[in-house]
Amino acid sequence: MSPNTTLLLYALVAVVALVVLIARFKLHPFVALIVVSLAMGTAAGMPLGTVVKAFQDGVGGVLAFVAIVVALGTMLGKLMAESGGATRIATTLIALFGERRVHWAIMFVAFIVGIPVFFQVGFVLLVPLVFTIARRSGLSLVKIGIPLVAGLSVVHGMVPPHPAAMLAVQAYQADVGRTIAYAVLVGLPTAALAGPMYASWIAPRITLPSSNPVAAQFTEAAPRDLPSFGISLFTVLLPVILMLCASAADLALDPANPVRGALDFVGGPIVALLVALLFSFWALGYRQHFTRDEILTFANDCLAPTATILLVIGAGGGFNRVLVESGVGKAITDVALGSQASPLLLAWTVAALIRVATGSATVAMTTSAGIVAPIAAATPGTSPELLVLATGAGSLVLSHVNDAGFWLIKEFFNMTVPQTLKTWTVAETIIGVAGLGFTMLLSLLVGCAPREQNATGPWIDVTATLDPAKTPVYQGDAPMKFDFLKDMRRGDNFTLSVYSMGAHSGTHIDAPMHFIRDGASIDQVGLDPLIGPARVIDIADSVQAIDAAELNRHAWKGAQRVLFRTRSTLRGWMDSAFHKDFAYIAPDAAQLLADAGVVLVGVDYISAEQFGAPAPKTHQILLGRGIPIVEGLDLRPVQAGDYDLIVLPIKVRGHEGAPARAVMRKRTPRLTAA
Repeated sequence: MSPNTTLLLYALVAVVALVVLIARFKLHPFVALIVVSLAMGTAAGMPLGTVVKAFQDGVGGVLAFVAIVVALGTMLGKLMAESGGATRIATTLIALFGERRVHWAIMFVAFIVGIPVFFQVGFVLLVPLVFTIARRSGLSLVKIGIPLVAGLSVVHGMVPPHPAAMLAVQAYQADVGRTIAYAVLVGLPTAALAGPMYASWIAPRITLPSSNPVAAQFTEAAPRDLPSFGISLFTVLLPVILMLCASAADLALDPANPVRGALDFVGGPIVALLVALLFSFWALGYRQHFTRDEILTFANDCLAPTATILLVIGAGGGFNRVLVESGVGKAITDVALGSQASPLLLAWTVAALIRVATGSATVAMTTSAGIVAPIAAATPGTSPELLVLATGAGSLVLSHVNDAGFWLIKEFFNMTVPQTLKTWTVAETIIGVAGLGFTMLLSLLVGCAPREQNATGPWIDVTATLDPAKTPVYQGDAPMKFDFLKDMRRGDNFTLSVYSMGAHSGTHIDAPMHFIRDGASIDQVGLDPLIGPARVIDIADSVQAIDAAELNRHAWKGAQRVLFRTRSTLRGWMDSAFHKDFAYIAPDAAQLLADAGVVLVGVDYISAEQFGAPAPKTHQILLGRGIPIVEGLDLRPVQAGDYDLIVLPIKVRGHEGAPARAVMRKRTPRLTAA
């Protein structure tokens, strides 16, 4: 059995064990995820200390972002509920649509109000309105209620800045504004199909009891003065508007433009939600005559229920990191790339399987995005924004008895289990299937179809010329010395040379063995990462540390091989004495590249590591993932863009590196027929 097969078998057993622990033994998902993660890492051969650290890093990496988004969004949703802003939006849209089309109005209400809150929060927020409308109009609770849950579900899985969708945005490194725009285009017809249209068909076929104690409790609520429709709608859409402005600025303005910098700041998910929340304190708080103590109480009360949600999300992130660190992610990537499966279909399938197994859309999105992201990064032409939608759609299919939402709908609507399966479960499955279908259709319009790369120029030599008089030698490395043993210019019958230099002289490749104890030597490095499409990224002369923030300013996502053209090229340092202040790849950027599935990283100086760094973390991160590093490239003949790359080292048995010859050829994308 191959190592990849063994790892995939372990991963399958881990998922099955997770389902059994949660569903059969009623173990809390947080505890179950910890147990399965540690067992998975240990079985895969990871050192025990490394397993724990990987899990901790995964939890921290997810919660560092998501916990803030969840907290801000929950407080915003709470204030929308307490102030009556959500009710105002609902009643206004219902009046606009009319009683005959009230189920359509409910869908739009859920789509808008559900943006900043979790599904359960949005449901409890709006279900009183459903009960009231059903009682006043005499319409079936199913006809009005299914559009409500359809709208909320679509937003939950697909539309940022909803916390669940933001998990996938972060994993795929998608543009938030573009994802929102695509999500609206896909989400609205999906919600319409699973909501009003399906509800109109199924409602006559479902007979509910005449009395509903929960409905009676909600419809007897006392009336309140409501805020205006305009201020309520503006408050809930404010974070979306700010994020869209940031995305528009990224497309229209130069990176150095200060306006773009300001919009990128306020349009970031955290700042955008914070601005909306602070605005809501005034618009829906003080203007609605709530005291400061009451607003503080709302904020405190709404955060407590999110603790369990955050713990499960964090543990899901820890499970993902263990899968990646153990090699399962790479094994799945290898299998997926070999199968030539569409990344969109793969993302949907993995998310759907995890959703059916665990019952949690959030866990499904977190886990599947972590698995599929490296595969997508290694597949040219894949839109990360559409991957978010495909993953979200898959995470919503076939909700059944292991999903808390299933029982929430059953109890509130006073349905039997078979009735809930016919209504809620079918509606969720329609969302999943239709969401994938509309996403695939959108991919034909926005260029997600595979791109064929055409060579448009000659091969360009980007190898630094070895010259003991000019080629820089890293401090402490072996000096370079070339000599002639025989020379026809001096009267000999033939010419014969001798070279003396270190393995890391000039243009060379670092193999994993360089900093990984049991890593592959240079003769064991495969050809696949050394030959193929590569992207050259221009780094400004003023930048020395290529950290994660700097990396994300450039269009590197989706590239299989990334080469950095830095100050070393601009200053011609590969033809001069050794310089200590060369540009280097910071560890956080190396981690991004490794997590994204990049197979080769190259730099234009003789080291990718910061000179004098206390530990070679950048090398350890990249080489630890089996990613060769090409150092000492001479990128003066090329500019930023996409190229064919061939870089082949001398095949030296059992050593950690060797000089290499590197050539490139310009490529241009051309869309092929889908």
